[in-house]
Amino acid sequence: MKKKIPELLAPAGGMNQLVAAVENGANAVYLGGPLFNARIQADNFTEEKLEQAVDYAHLRDVKVHVTLNTLLKDEELLPALEYAAKLYEMGVDALIVQDLGLAYLLRQYLPDLPLHLSTQGSIYNLSGVKKARELGFSRVVLARELSLAEIQQITDNTSCEVEVFVHGALCICYSGQCQMSRILGRGERSGNRGLCAQPCRLPYKDDKGKTACILSPKDLCTVDDLGELTEAGVTSLKIEGRMKSAEYVAAVTRIYRKYLDYYAKSGKFRVSAEDRRVLMQVFNRGGFTEGYLKGNPGAEFLSGRLPKHQGVFAGTVVKRVPGTNLVDVEPTASLEIGDGIEIRSRELVGNILTYRQERKGGMLRIGDIKGTVRTGDRVYKITDAALMQSLRRSYEEAGPEGTKCKKTVPVCMNLQVRIGQPPVLTVRSSKWSVTVCDESVAAEKARNRVLEKESAERQLSKTGGTPFYVESIKMNLEEGCALPISSLNRLRREALLRLTEEKERAGKRRCREMPRRISFEKTERQKRLAFYFYQGTSFQQFDLDAVKALLKEKELPLRIYVPLRFFVENHLASREEDIVPYILNISKGRLDQYIEENFDKIVEKTKQCGISVGNLGWIREFAAEGVPLYADYGLNLYNQKAVESVVLQGIRQAVPSHERWKIENGPIPLMISEHQFHTSSLTDRKNKLYEIVYNEEGDKSLIFPKGNLPSIKELVRRAEKEEGESRIYIP
Repeated sequence: MKKKIPELLAPAGGMNQLVAAVENGANAVYLGGPLFNARIQADNFTEEKLEQAVDYAHLRDVKVHVTLNTLLKDEELLPALEYAAKLYEMGVDALIVQDLGLAYLLRQYLPDLPLHLSTQGSIYNLSGVKKARELGFSRVVLARELSLAEIQQITDNTSCEVEVFVHGALCICYSGQCQMSRILGRGERSGNRGLCAQPCRLPYKDDKGKTACILSPKDLCTVDDLGELTEAGVTSLKIEGRMKSAEYVAAVTRIYRKYLDYYAKSGKFRVSAEDRRVLMQVFNRGGFTEGYLKGNPGAEFLSGRLPKHQGVFAGTVVKRVPGTNLVDVEPTASLEIGDGIEIRSRELVGNILTYRQERKGGMLRIGDIKGTVRTGDRVYKITDAALMQSLRRSYEEAGPEGTKCKKTVPVCMNLQVRIGQPPVLTVRSSKWSVTVCDESVAAEKARNRVLEKESAERQLSKTGGTPFYVESIKMNLEEGCALPISSLNRLRREALLRLTEEKERAGKRRCREMPRRISFEKTERQKRLAFYFYQGTSFQQFDLDAVKALLKEKELPLRIYVPLRFFVENHLASREEDIVPYILNISKGRLDQYIEENFDKIVEKTKQCGISVGNLGWIREFAAEGVPLYADYGLNLYNQKAVESVVLQGIRQAVPSHERWKIENGPIPLMISEHQFHTSSLTDRKNKLYEIVYNEEGDKSLIFPKGNLPSIKELVRRAEKEEGESRIYIP
């Protein structure tokens, strides 16, 4: 082992989940409050509970990261800043932020509060990480589509902390770039605003008419890869699941903690079959995937027929007992009263077991099972009652008011006893130290029983019911001294109480004054009509002359956006039209490689026309060469402060986030994915059709709603009404 063991970061959707995470070995937790977090439908924390959570975690040397990771409207920026100020005063260790406008304000008003750029920021290359660092982020949560080699290439070349997801739900789309939930929800269910409706978990028909959960990935599980992630230099390993139960958090945290500790101790480990079973039992969608850590997993990435928890295979149906709700099964795993099961027949049949009888030949008769089942149907155990009870025991008697704490922190004690003087006890924990004196008593010269070190150590070590354990005790006892045992108990209780208060107080901060209002600067917005082509062939087939003729009458400027590679290789810089090449919102893979290999050539070709950039990556490099830059939709500039923040980075003009796109304005890309689909189209339950197209490089799939584009005349009318650029996207 060469690298430092990473932080284990666990989710906390509520207080029970927080306690489960802490008690089972998390180094840090991330949670959301009542405002501006991307899991607004989780239980979350009131401000009062959140402060209690921070104190509880800090007392046990566990950090607390709070999510403010939604995009914000102009009028939400001040409330968000005021809320952040309260979190700052509580002593939270970091804020997880997506909105560049909020980040800009936080750096201005709370400059010493660490900021982590959310995975919604869509950062996937070294250039993006370095730009995030320049913007004031101390940590970046990388996109989940990176391989181990790509992660290491980033960590080897930056001082910025890097966080990666290691377990839990995955999105088919790059986080932060999905518009499918919002568009299907008529603007009311945006994932970037904390209300994702999970359309990726719904069934769709492919172009052959076959129905499946084509957009639903399996859950991520990288427990086998913890050693490689450690050696890759990752700072923090993140478990997904703020919507999950406390039992889930307990199980996953405990197992990942176990194997990180094994790796720290011996540099190797092998995951046991039982631990794999537990991970599967608490939640899986048809097994697990390592995601993109070892390369593109292809079809193995998807969950298959069912997008939900699928449990563990537990046997097959032999027969239904005629006239009853009892079923005979041939079990392959234990099935007990209280377990939840599901039988996969033509329909899903399931229940909590209330009847169990062992039969001859290893058969098991179970009930109460209603619905149609057939011989040979597969039986799955969805919940394991005994496992759930065991997991609850790991945290249910702990917590802020609990009396049993498994998660304890070490303290060192120093006891001084001098005849004729009050005894003094000093207790140290990490950087904190307290000293207490029992003024109610003075040590005496022993008449009968001398105070022995073993006896004193035994009393001082009684830390039950506290979050501390005694690591070492030093004693300076005057020879022949005597002291009541009750005095030692008072010293211990008082010292640990004072230490608790000191640790809770030490994390608090005094906040600077917040602004009463936020002022906004006007930025340039040029009125024009723009066509945005995702493939060069679409541009070549487009009747540009007809558009130019109509616009000439209207004196309305026209701009054409084309893929960067197509622009450079087809020498479009020499064309008379206003043609601007763009770097797609996700350039990872072939486009990044093309830019790296042809950087000087690209600079030469774009010095006049500029480049539209859809991601933080590549801004710093092209800006340094004097290439004019425009901000594209992928940067998710949702408020005026976000626009101002990128203008300061050398951006000349900005296109707002697609969060502001009106459905009637035409189709936009609903998703961009690393996954290569086996179909060219999708049809949803309402018979709405979507087409799948690919980027110019052919390694990213984009999903568009299928439909007729508005007429040129309609586009011109719309452009005349718009304040800035009016776009139409051509798949």
